[in-house]
Amino acid sequence: MNTILITVDALRADHLGQYGYDRDTMPVLDRLSDGGTRFENAFANGPYTRISIPSIHTSVRLAHSDLDSFPTISGRLNASGIDTACIGTRTGFKSAEGDLHFDTYVTLGRDDYHDESQEQQSVLSKLEERVTTAAGAALKSTPRLYNAAQRAYDLAPTGGSFSYKGYTSAAEVTDTTLEWLSEQDGDFFLWLHYMEGHRPYGVHDTDPEYTDPVDNDRIRELMKKAGTEPENVTADERKLLVDLYDSDLRYCSQHLDRLVDGLEELGIWDTTNLVFTSDHGEEFGEHGYYFHRNLPYDELLHVPLLVRSPATADQPETIAEQRELIDIAPTILDFHDATVPDVFEGQNLFTGDSRNVISSGSQSHPTPAISARWDGYKYLYTPDQEYLFDLGADPGQTDNLASELPDICDDYRSQIPEMYFDERATKEQLRDPEDEADRERLEALGYLETKS
Repeated sequence: MNTILITVDALRADHLGQYGYDRDTMPVLDRLSDGGTRFENAFANGPYTRISIPSIHTSVRLAHSDLDSFPTISGRLNASGIDTACIGTRTGFKSAEGDLHFDTYVTLGRDDYHDESQEQQSVLSKLEERVTTAAGAALKSTPRLYNAAQRAYDLAPTGGSFSYKGYTSAAEVTDTTLEWLSEQDGDFFLWLHYMEGHRPYGVHDTDPEYTDPVDNDRIRELMKKAGTEPENVTADERKLLVDLYDSDLRYCSQHLDRLVDGLEELGIWDTTNLVFTSDHGEEFGEHGYYFHRNLPYDELLHVPLLVRSPATADQPETIAEQRELIDIAPTILDFHDATVPDVFEGQNLFTGDSRNVISSGSQSHPTPAISARWDGYKYLYTPDQEYLFDLGADPGQTDNLASELPDICDDYRSQIPEMYFDERATKEQLRDPEDEADRERLEALGYLETKS
């Protein structure tokens, strides 16, 4: 039995035709979901990669705080004798933050666009990158020193700098994957990470679907402006950003089509479990900013989730109840009859009621941003302000009802374990909370259930 987990970086659900968008940006998803299940309301547990990817692989929301201490999908499957590999650009989290325990890492690095952009990258960004590479592991082993260094970087003046990093193209990811697949003769778990939803948009596709070709200098200029002066982005510039983003998704779809063709030619398409999702969404000025790493509104958390498996052939075509990306890990382990660790917070995607979704947005910043989503409301906490949105009346989350409904805010706040408001939360706090109130909240939310 084989499983492939495909993540496309920064892919928001509402930019897909399968989720009601007026452009068919990724037609390949019709093939991926044929005979499978589409989850209409799946949410990431963080609005950027450093939080979300660890939580996907460990089924623990706060795993980014101590990644090496948690069991992972690949680690558990390794113990069952299954080969594991990941292919793609390892973005957002580095070796300093821990290991996901794959047998094979095929790290494809960056591209020519990235190399061209280094001349324009700020001195501060280069310093951060070099220090993390050279001393990240040592700093990480001394949390107090690491946190101090990270805060110093966060508070340093940037002078309007912006990083233009480019990533490996979908064409190369698929080429590398097909070569790897052709060499396999046993059961495997493969994680593929495509970057086409991530800025800079439009640097690999010479014939974009939804706009005329744009040269790299113009793309660089546009990315910088959106990242550093979002309030000055014009309507035409915003449209171009969206057109480039959507075109990138269409480009990625073409190379995912080649992947499916390859699986069919190898004779393993119908016997392979497939999970497709994204680590987070992307923002286009809905709440004043672009890209991600911003407050955890739904445009950054609502992601596609498709599952196609012989084991779930009798499941419905769509599931509307809320799901979280921490539910992926136990689902994959169940596919392989592997033991699900007790520490996993998620549960099989095909079992249980609608989830109480909690997401965190403060991996490297000194102040937390927490969102909670259930019972028809979205609650958002920052140390400076609380927000409450009626999702039925205000799906775009623009009308803050917190001052009008303080009792509901208090109820949400009381149900979120206190550790989520502390960026230094650790595995030990989550697994064995010392505070009885936190334990009761975790149990009420289903986080301390024994997984069987």
